[in-house]
Amino acid sequence: MQLVEVMVAAAIFSAASGSSLQLWSTAAGSSHQLEHRQQLVERMELDRLQLQAHWRRALVSEPDCSISRERWMAAADAVPVPPQLQRELVISDQMDALQVRWRAEADPTLQRERLFTAAGMGLCQAEAPLTDSQVEEVQP
Repeated sequence: MQLVEVMVAAAIFSAASGSSLQLWSTAAGSSHQLEHRQQLVERMELDRLQLQAHWRRALVSEPDCSISRERWMAAADAVPVPPQLQRELVISDQMDALQVRWRAEADPTLQRERLFTAAGMGLCQAEAPLTDSQVEEVQP
């Protein structure tokens, strides 16, 4: 082999190795970002579950199945926000509903929303079902 052929082969090999290393680095970076994003989503879900569990323990609805806005907010403030997340509580336009929004501090495109109601969380006091004799009294 002549020196020119060796130099050309070395240049081609170097370019191919560099390109391969760059592609591998990009794939590893993407994989790391995806894993970090998945961890943030799991943190949001864990915070949602903790909020729901705390609300079920701390809140009891009125006989008309309503919970005051102040009680919703106070109960939510008792659960700390996980690191790297922002939690926003918004009183919904719907009657007795609270909308919770989670955002990742590092990734503003990553956000979740959930609407909570007393009835949806099973906090309403259920009335006893009607018996057959009561149903007959109601119907003419």
